[in-house]
Amino acid sequence: MSASRPGLRGDCVSLLESFAQTFGVLSPAGTISVIIPLLIISAGNGTWLLLLVTLGVFLVVMLSIVRFATLHSSAGSLAAFSELGWGPVGGLVGGWIYLLGMSYCVPAAALTAASYFDMLLVPWLGPSVTPVRVATLTALVMLACGMAAHRGIKLSTNLMLVIECASVSVMLLLIIAGMHHADAWTDHAQFDLRGVHFTGLQGGLVLAFMLMAGFEGATSLGEEAQDAKNTIPCAIFRSMLPLALLYLIMTYCIVALENRGVIHGEPNGLTVPFDDVARAIGRAWLGPVSSFGVALSYFGCALGSLTIASRVLFSMARDGRFWPRFGEAHPRNATPHRAIALISLVSTAIPVIMLLLRAPLGFSINFISQLGSIGLIGAYLIVVVALPRYLKGQGLLKRSDLLTAAVASALLVLVLILSVYPAPPAPYVYVVYVFIASALAGVAISLLLAAGGSPGGATLVRIFNGHVDR
Repeated sequence: MSASRPGLRGDCVSLLESFAQTFGVLSPAGTISVIIPLLIISAGNGTWLLLLVTLGVFLVVMLSIVRFATLHSSAGSLAAFSELGWGPVGGLVGGWIYLLGMSYCVPAAALTAASYFDMLLVPWLGPSVTPVRVATLTALVMLACGMAAHRGIKLSTNLMLVIECASVSVMLLLIIAGMHHADAWTDHAQFDLRGVHFTGLQGGLVLAFMLMAGFEGATSLGEEAQDAKNTIPCAIFRSMLPLALLYLIMTYCIVALENRGVIHGEPNGLTVPFDDVARAIGRAWLGPVSSFGVALSYFGCALGSLTIASRVLFSMARDGRFWPRFGEAHPRNATPHRAIALISLVSTAIPVIMLLLRAPLGFSINFISQLGSIGLIGAYLIVVVALPRYLKGQGLLKRSDLLTAAVASALLVLVLILSVYPAPPAPYVYVVYVFIASALAGVAISLLLAAGGSPGGATLVRIFNGHVDR
């Protein structure tokens, strides 16, 4: 990196802060309060089994990504891994797929956070009669995310860690009190899989993928983490395994309390299961506290996703796949400030425009979330197939690597197929087409830079010719 092009601050992110980055993107408080209740509606007493299957998929995918992370580290994250295995063309396509997948997660999380903040305002301001209030709150959430991300990576990671620890602690206290109040520790309906059907499990599989989507978030800190090739894999392991256990326990408890009639099965608008628990134990005031924690958790998810997406865009711009000015870091904060500003602007515009066009809130959140999900599934698939190709070229390929890649690829292909077949009802059937169109637009930008002879384009041409030193 030349002196004229400021870079990211190296060797400044500790193991705890790398852990916080992954923890923040996974948004455990939001997942427990929103994703898991929605899964329960689909899978019922078999939700714990669905979680075991999903977590198994992620475990295998994690092994592939961690293997890459022990051998290579950069701000490019999965985009860089794609190029290592597939070469320049695969790296270009994989980079845009991952960048867009993570970028769509930003507005989805920001809109969800804004909707919970709006719900908390109802006792004072009344229900929203127009979409303007939620749109304004979404813009404010994105403004706060952009400012925190611009200020510095250490501020962002520490903020995410505090938010999630506080929110999850409140939820654990509520769930323990609720289980004790209802004497629901033993729930035979779940052990017997009472009323469970395959269609319900199949219907929840794609949604269950959002449980751990973004677990690789720490890989985007490859140029900033201390001893990155050891710190980042350790951060991924230390976040995924405890969260997997937490999700299984919380799922069992929520279903048990629903079977006892403490939690209502069908959500009315936003899911608020801990409001029901708080009322049941005579501590109704804790319900809004938990909802505030959910709002903050999704704020942390938006911030974490913005942190990842901006660094991937920064890396791609530095390698000539986007306008070169986006490949420069802030001279004082050492953050990819231009990439942060661009993604923040787009992430504000997408949900605000949808709301102002009178798209329903629930539809807006689901549609944008599915765009992110499709992108991450595709990116994971590209990387796990790239792993054995890269290892073979380095003379490091083992049978266990081939087995891991084969199993992970098969499982991801299955999830991808189930996300589009049977075809979902309109307008969700258009999710795949919207994502493909946006990915093609991104690739076209990179190719136009190459054809236009800009400095970034010249770099891209050299990349395709294999003459750029990595």
